[in-house]
Amino acid sequence: MENPVSPVTFLNEQNVRDRVLTPEEFQRMLDFSPDYLKPVLLCAYYTGMQKGEILGLTWDRVDLKGGIIRLKKADTKTGECRHIPLGRELRGVLESLPIALDPHGNWIRHVFTRRGRFIRSIREIFGRVCRDVGLTDVVFHDLRHTATTNLRRAGVDALTAMKITGHKTMAVFKRDNTIDEDDLKAAQRQMDTYLDTKQVKAQEEIL
Repeated sequence: MENPVSPVTFLNEQNVRDRVLTPEEFQRMLDFSPDYLKPVLLCAYYTGMQKGEILGLTWDRVDLKGGIIRLKKADTKTGECRHIPLGRELRGVLESLPIALDPHGNWIRHVFTRRGRFIRSIREIFGRVCRDVGLTDVVFHDLRHTATTNLRRAGVDALTAMKITGHKTMAVFKRDNTIDEDDLKAAQRQMDTYLDTKQVKAQEEIL
């Protein structure tokens, strides 16, 4: 049986990028994408799954009722099982996908399809969409980078986030996390709130 992931080229683990898409940038990307590409992009944006894991995803790995994707060892780049929770929006997207049939009327096991076939590659169409919306500095792996950063910004602890994204080491997980000026300002606001609270408490104790 042909491996559906074989045509996919993975980003070298040593390649360091620091590009996180803003919600506005991602929405523009979605708006200019063909219908078959949108669920693929949403899956990457919300879960941080690798491109090969997404294109190779089959329905027997998706538990819509339980709200989780269960990848087996053979499905992942790292060769380890992984459970990925489905957020509200992505779960709705997957629930809305029609049952895909090939030209002979046979059910297609793959989640993401186009014209009765699973999607082998999105390299060309993804590049075209990015050019159309002016995101010439973006590659597909940046969606994984974005999901990893968003998990951290949402307050998910690092070990749990690594379980979701499949990062095997803290070093690689940190590499895929971007801390920008907004994050630094948010940290300072947290510190100001903490110090204000401590100051009020100290004054109350004096009184």
